[in-house]
Amino acid sequence: MQNEADAANKLYDKWQSLSPSLDHVNKFSYDTILSKYASSPWSGIQLFDAKGETELLKIDRSSTNDFISFSSLLKSGTIDANSIYYVNYGRQDDFAYLLNNGINFGASNKSIVFMRRQSSILSQTEQIHQAIYYGFDALVLFDDHENQQITTTNHRQSYFNEWRRFPDRKDRENYIDDILKTKDHFIRVLILSYNDVQRIFASLQPDSNQWSSCPSQWHQKSTSMKIGGTLSTIKLRLVVNMEDVQTQLPVVMSSIRGTIDAERFVMIGSELSSVQQNRIINEIIQAYTNRIKSGWKPKRSIVFCAWSSLNYDHYTIHRWIADNSRLIDRNLVAYVDLGNDIIGNSTLNLHGSSLLEQVAYRAANYVASPLPHSDTCYHRQMTTTTTTTSATAMMSHEQNHHHDHSRKRRDGNHEHQMKSNEQEENKCETYKLFDEWLRASRNRSPGIVQSIDSDSSASVFQLQYGIPSILIEMTDEQTLRNDTFYVRHEPIVSDHEMKADVFVAYTQFVTEIIRQLVDEPLIPFNLTNYAQQIDRLVVAFLDHHKRGYESVSSHIGDPSEFTKTMNEFTKSIRQVQSRINQVSKTDYMSLQSLNQELIEFERLFIGNDQLFGMSIPNKTSKHILFGPAFGLGNTVVPFPSLSNILYGIPGDPPTEFCDKSKVLWSKLREQILSMNRTINGFDGLLTEK
Repeated sequence: MQNEADAANKLYDKWQSLSPSLDHVNKFSYDTILSKYASSPWSGIQLFDAKGETELLKIDRSSTNDFISFSSLLKSGTIDANSIYYVNYGRQDDFAYLLNNGINFGASNKSIVFMRRQSSILSQTEQIHQAIYYGFDALVLFDDHENQQITTTNHRQSYFNEWRRFPDRKDRENYIDDILKTKDHFIRVLILSYNDVQRIFASLQPDSNQWSSCPSQWHQKSTSMKIGGTLSTIKLRLVVNMEDVQTQLPVVMSSIRGTIDAERFVMIGSELSSVQQNRIINEIIQAYTNRIKSGWKPKRSIVFCAWSSLNYDHYTIHRWIADNSRLIDRNLVAYVDLGNDIIGNSTLNLHGSSLLEQVAYRAANYVASPLPHSDTCYHRQMTTTTTTTSATAMMSHEQNHHHDHSRKRRDGNHEHQMKSNEQEENKCETYKLFDEWLRASRNRSPGIVQSIDSDSSASVFQLQYGIPSILIEMTDEQTLRNDTFYVRHEPIVSDHEMKADVFVAYTQFVTEIIRQLVDEPLIPFNLTNYAQQIDRLVVAFLDHHKRGYESVSSHIGDPSEFTKTMNEFTKSIRQVQSRINQVSKTDYMSLQSLNQELIEFERLFIGNDQLFGMSIPNKTSKHILFGPAFGLGNTVVPFPSLSNILYGIPGDPPTEFCDKSKVLWSKLREQILSMNRTINGFDGLLTEK
């Protein structure tokens, strides 16, 4: 916390020095109560013989003054464990491995779960939520510097199988009705060293002789860790003593005020504790302040924000949104999230709204690649380098936009014009960021912007409030995903040192994204990209859930009804974009009206209810088109309510599931029809005046 407080002070002083170009520089904080270990009494683990008379091993907690998490999640106390289990990082996939292999870890009381820590994979607070959700009495966390493997076993717990885990009928009813379990939302958490955890598991024989070994996907080196089970010949006692501390979580904000459309604004968010992100956002601000000194001013405002404690359920973001909800709903154009910023030296990795596909393509096609090539330039072949219809259309649009002035026929000059065109087509071009993305995606990715990363700050704005958002990272080639249905944000462990050229390219790309959003008279959202994505998702959804859809078809209708409803919706979206394209870019009044409708578009997808099947305290999603996949960590699926209930549903499902699927389809259909009516009424765009 002290590091973040120091970073906040430095950033505040830096931004203050850039006044008056940078205005409304503000540093404030949100109060909360966090827990850390008390200096006394003792915290740790003890092993005893079967009678509990002889101490076999005593392990002290790791020496740390760091806060563990919110005091509302943690408690002190002693546990004499009846069983222990190890679940790798504690991802949903990791728990699913145990469940799918018949390891019923929820059958006994006084059970302890062990997880290794790595914040880029799962935050510590998220691990605590997972342990509480699965009913453990205590959680042991440890850092594993020996085994850096982060792959999964590709197991997934279906919603149906999770429902079956509840033996009591009332609990099953509550679960399918999305009523949260409220019993005992506290847990004891102990942090140990890797070596101490190895010593504990090595000392649990003969009990551990009966336990299953860990899957090879979890560890690439030998380990004494096992999946775990009951304890009978060894007694394990865990002791935790915590103290609560009133804590202030800092936030630093500043802005560049726009001119003719100043009330509308674009936000760029970074993590206060990241030295690299502070450097990036300062470079972006410096670039804009230099332009301001030369007379430039953006049409819309830019708000820069550095958040603290993002690992604590994005607490500062949630608090700020709650305090400014009306302002955000009316005026926030888009949110730009630096995410993990530069964690590789080759490829853009973008997750967010399809509304930003055109903006991202233009920026990627503008910024030069930082990577060395044997040839300094090349002849771009449009027919071989485009991956999708939308990319082709955008490239064509960009060419026409830049070269219309030279391609008009004039009397007596047609031959000269043809020669000019030929020279342009043979023009030597430098490699761009877009070319590196094309190479890395191997022409299989449906678009440069993949679906939102469900664990990012961007997802808070988009999936909960309908703000078009984008997460911008520079990663390595192998991190790109090409799955239309399951879009998973892979954690990256990079050993690469950041190169200066990559830093420049990344900063230029983010700067260009923001410039388009604040400078162009018409907000450059392209609704056609959104319609194309929905079309792809409808096909993928029905193909992926063909069996599940058939099992409840008598309750939710034939797939053709789903397709027809969505096709009518995307047709309306395309018609709106067609009319937008016809509006003059000098018609200020019409542009202002269109901009308001473009801002409202993503918000239409926000439903009134929290997504079905996502009833975990720190997970809230209301976006009906995209949402977290049940049973998979940091993975987004289309039409999440239906997707989550249909996955793994049996051929002859229980009545409860038939009824629930009918309700979910009815709600989804009604909202799509309502959105269609709203879009058809957008300022009379689809009605001749």
